[in-house]
Amino acid sequence: MTRPQVVRVIGGLKSLLTGVRRVLACTVLVASTLSFSAETTVEPGVRALERGHYSTAMRSWLPLAREGLAEAQNNVGLMYERGLGVTQNYPDAMNWYRQAADQGLAEANLNLGLLYYSGYGTQVNDREAFRRFRAAAAEKLAEAQYMLGLMHYAGRGTAQSFIEAYRGFLDAAKQGYPEAQYMLSYLLLSGDLGKMQPDASYVWSKIAKDQGFADAEELNYLATLELNESAIQAAEAVAIQCATSNYQNCPE
Repeated sequence: MTRPQVVRVIGGLKSLLTGVRRVLACTVLVASTLSFSAETTVEPGVRALERGHYSTAMRSWLPLAREGLAEAQNNVGLMYERGLGVTQNYPDAMNWYRQAADQGLAEANLNLGLLYYSGYGTQVNDREAFRRFRAAAAEKLAEAQYMLGLMHYAGRGTAQSFIEAYRGFLDAAKQGYPEAQYMLSYLLLSGDLGKMQPDASYVWSKIAKDQGFADAEELNYLATLELNESAIQAAEAVAIQCATSNYQNCPE
């Protein structure tokens, strides 16, 4: 089994926009839980964005961002990063992300880390990317936990450590993040953790596959080659238990 390329398993770099959770052209929208009044929340802008009214969303968020609302600053940063309603401008995106990140907003730290990781609007800076991902992962953000796992896996911005990569992938996998479930399955089957664990690999690849992560199907098949029929049936039962427990009662 060949080791997957790190870029291949990212599945599209994601930026986070504070609002309603959904996928929009590699952008993940996440719900704001802060208790601001209706006039100072980001939700009106999110609704405008969902309707494709990008300029309206920008007009909704920009005054809030200038007043210091971290969620709005993050969203304005994303609009500049993606060129939605404004001319694409990575330095402006980084500026707004940094202002929100300096207030401790996990999504902004992740978004800033992704720019440093990919070199958009700046030189690639693995150490700064790692620092930003670590800060966001500390707030239990699954995407950041996954990226932290990738950094450890590839030895970017930190010493290579399959054990630390495993921890990052596991944290994200238990939040239902399919890319992390795939990479966790890969590590368990590869032997990089000291020994092959095809039964646990089967479980996580099955779960990732069932969530629609296409690459997991081949990995799940490779795991079956290391198991007999009774072991496969047992792993199937564990996968069902894992999924129905919201990924809490799963192999570790």
